[in-house]
Order: sequence, then C-alpha cells, then structure tokens
Amino acid sequence: MTGEQLSTWRVARRLAAYRPGTFLLSLAFFVAASSSMLLVGWLLQQIFDAMSGDRPAGIGVHGVIAVLAAVELVRIAAHWGGVVRIFYLEQLRGLLRLNMLRAQMASGGAEACSLPASSGEAVSRFRDDVDDFLGFLDIALFVAGELVFAAGAITVMLTIDPLMTVSVVLPLATVVISTRMASRKIRKRRAAYRRATAEATGLLGAMFGAVLTVKTAHAGGGIVDRLAEYDERRRRAGLRDQLGTQMIDTFSRVTVSLSTGLVLLLAIPASGSGDFTVGDLALFASYVGTLVAMPRYAGRLLAGHRQAGVAVERMAALLPGASPERLVTHRPLFDEDLPHGTPARAAGVLRRLDVRDLTAVHPGSGHGVRHVELTSVRGSFVVITGPAGAGKTTLLRALLGLMPIQGGEVLWNGEPVEDRSGFFVPPRCAYVPQVPRLFSESLQDNLLLGSDDTAGVTAALRTAVFDADVAAMPEGLATAVGTRGVRLSGGQIQRAALARALVRRPDLLVLDDVSSALDVHTERQLWDRLLARRDRTLIVVSNRPATISRADQVIRLEGGRESPSPEQSTDLRARDAAA
Repeated sequence: MTGEQLSTWRVARRLAAYRPGTFLLSLAFFVAASSSMLLVGWLLQQIFDAMSGDRPAGIGVHGVIAVLAAVELVRIAAHWGGVVRIFYLEQLRGLLRLNMLRAQMASGGAEACSLPASSGEAVSRFRDDVDDFLGFLDIALFVAGELVFAAGAITVMLTIDPLMTVSVVLPLATVVISTRMASRKIRKRRAAYRRATAEATGLLGAMFGAVLTVKTAHAGGGIVDRLAEYDERRRRAGLRDQLGTQMIDTFSRVTVSLSTGLVLLLAIPASGSGDFTVGDLALFASYVGTLVAMPRYAGRLLAGHRQAGVAVERMAALLPGASPERLVTHRPLFDEDLPHGTPARAAGVLRRLDVRDLTAVHPGSGHGVRHVELTSVRGSFVVITGPAGAGKTTLLRALLGLMPIQGGEVLWNGEPVEDRSGFFVPPRCAYVPQVPRLFSESLQDNLLLGSDDTAGVTAALRTAVFDADVAAMPEGLATAVGTRGVRLSGGQIQRAALARALVRRPDLLVLDDVSSALDVHTERQLWDRLLARRDRTLIVVSNRPATISRADQVIRLEGGRESPSPEQSTDLRARDAAA
C-alpha cells in the first residue's frame, strides 16, 4: 500500500456514486419515513385543539382521513424501501470484496502475492471490516433522514415555544461533544479487537493446515492452550470495544430521559398561562419522542465513523503496491473479464532470455542478490545453485516480478520486460515454488484450476512422473487431496504442482528445488522426461549433484553474488550461434 490515506467519508462518497439511483432511492425512503412524523404531529395538534376548543380546527373530518391515509401510504412505501436498502448494501458489499480480491489476484508487481498478515486474518478483513463499514453507511443514511425530520420539527417548535425547543436541542450537542472526546479511544479499542480476532482466526487456519505436524508432535494440548490464550485476549478486547460503545449509548439514553422530563416541566406553566395549547403539547410530545433520540443516533454515527475508519485502513492494506483508491473502483459485479497481465504469446515464442545486472534486495534484512547475469536460449537447462541463504529463491522471484528490483533488467527475445509479474504467466511461463500449495479439492481440480483444457493432463502427469501414483489411487484424478494436499506425500505434492505447471504448456519453466523430496530413481526419471523436449527452457534451483551434472549452464550464488562455478557448463553463445 502506498502512503496515501483514504478517509472514511471519501469512501462513503465513492460508494454512493457507484449506484447513484439506488442510493438516492434509499435515502428518499429514509427521509420519507422520518418526515412522515411531521404530518402526524401537525395532525395531532389540529385534532386536540379542536377537541379542547383552544383553537378552531384547520381541516375537517375528511381532511383528517385524507392526511392519515397519506401518512400511512408514505410509511408503507418507506418500509418497502427497506428491500431497496438491503439490495443496495449487498451491492456495495460485493463491490468492496470484489475489489480486494481482484487486487490480490491481478498482477500487482512486487507485493502481489503477499498478505499483510495470515490468511485467516485476511478473511476477517473480507468479512468483518466490510460489514463494519457498511454498518456505518447504513446508520449514516438513517441519521440523514432523521436530520431532515429534525430540521422541520425544530422550525415548527421554535414558532410555538423557543425555550422548550432549546431544551430539546441541547442534549444533542452534549452527546456530540462527548462522543467526539471519546472517539480516539473508540478507534483504538476497535483496532485492538480486530487484531485480537485476527490472531485467533490465523491460528485456527494454521492449525487446520498443519494437522499432521500437530499430531506427530503430540502438540494438541499446547495448541489448544495457545488458542484459549488468544481467544481470551480477543474476548477482553471485544468486551472493552463493546463497553465503550454501550457507555456512549447509555449516556445518550439517559440524556434523552432528562430532556423529556425537562420538556414536561416547562410545559406545565406554559399551559397554565394559555400560551401553550393542548394541541401544542400533543405536537411537542410526538416530535420530542424522535428528537430526544437524536443524541443517541448521533453517538452511534460518530462511534461508527471511528470504527469504519479502522475498517478502511485494514481493507486498504489488502491492495498491495497500489493506490487505496482501488478499494472503491467502480466495476460490474458480475464482470467475466478476469484480471490478467500482458496477453499470452504477445512477445513471441521464447528464443532467448537475458537477465542483466539484476539487483534485488529485501528491504527489511538487506539480503538478496546483486549484479547477477544470466543468459538462456530456447531449450536450455540452467541450474542455479549455492548454499542456504545465497539468494537462489530471491533471484527467481525477482526474475518473475514477485519482488521489486533495485537495478538491472530482464529481456525476452531482446526486448525489455516492463511488467514482469504480468508478463511471466502461463502459457508463456510457469513457476513451481519451493513449497507448492494445493487446494482442498480433487487432484484434477488442482491441476486444471478452473480450466476446461484437459488435453494435456495425461502428458503432464507422465512428464512429472506422477502417472503411476495417480493410477494407483482408487479414485484416480477425482481423489480429494485434503487441506493443502495433506493426503499426499511431500514428493507427490511437488510432482502434482509440477504437473499443474506442465498442463499450461509453458515456453519457460521455472522450478525451485522441486526434486528435494524425491528418491534418486524418481528424480532421474523426472529429469529424463523434462529434458526429453528441447523446445522447453528450464531454469531450476537445485543443489543435487545429479541435477547439476545435466545443466547446460550453472549459476552459483554465494552471499547474493555470482561466484566462479567449478561445474562444467556449455558456452551458450556458441550454442546460440550454432543454432
């Protein structure tokens, strides 16, 4: 996320502009429902004045019936407006979640694959923070309708008795000032509650993803104790958060009761002097019932505004490397145009890949790679090797645009690649990381990932030396692999991920130590089959001597820099010229 700030009201304005017609209709219904009480109060004034003889009635019986019918029609229409309001809020909920999801799935450069915290905590942002903000927007629409009523009611009441009107308005100012004074604590407590919730959900997600680790270490008791600790922390933070909100609400209710009592006390002498009729009292009573609740509504709105500010910050953190304005980008909810990078094959089939003077350093630790050179021609096999921490994985991630670079460039067929994260995607390039992730779906779904192209599955399984394993499974490709592939061995997970990459038929295949969990025989078969096709270019991280011995070129890293490699390599320039 950039240093830009996205204010709560700015987000609200952008969302209001997303469906302006529905927004205005929702607001109109709130205003109509609230303003109908103006007619009710006026009607009660006319009826009671006529009954007491203090003032002649301004309308007859038929007029009273007509006004009552009009009020009820307005109120019925306003209640049906609740359907419009719910539909509108669901649209906004979908938009916010869609924008956050697209920001994670689209090519966003260095931070495109990173989350600000655990995956469980990210789910909390998709669910709870979206709901928090929309709850604020809902109360804001309601208060807007009440303000229209309040403006009309106060205007009418001032013409009748200014002093009594002031006694109704003063509590509103009191609650607003008190809530503003407490707003910082409200925001702080809500942020603490969300962090505590994220810790608990993150631990739950990690626990379910590491069932075997917990069982083999006999660590169930420890995990349960840690979860209980996090849950207790979450409970306390939630209690403090709710206590602050409820205290403001209670203060508002007490203020309402005091205001009502003050109005009644002032009404007694005014009625005795004849300046305040029974009809006026009926009008005040009908208006005061809503007006004295305005401080409570205002308190909820201001408290909700602070909580919504926390929600906006947390949602904007899911927009890696992009302006937070993308959170409220307007787009169709059911758009089938999925985010993608540079059109596939646009730059032609790979003939030559050059990495020139590449420098990529992790900002936190300062570790990374510096001034690395790499040249690979079509069909070549390049191995990157070196001790742990030498920068092998960092080099791959920098090449593919999964982390920022501080210097150098990458060229595809001699042309500089500007958007590496959007360029190096299937079918141009496929990447298998050091720790592949599988979904809790069938094996076939994990291979295809939603694609309908099943033509290359059989060949991909064979090349990945996974065909015999699948044939031995009772359900074959329909076998459910479990959470993160828990039902498969480490070597099977690696080969399943490799088959998934091969299904896309990439020109460039980038592999990060994919044979680390394989036995010698399976590893030999794997490289025999991968290298059988000389039209596929491979860049591989490995420290296995058997793998290094097959390489056309070996890049050895030490301390993030290239070092002279004792391994035999082919002069690629001579090979390229011969080709």
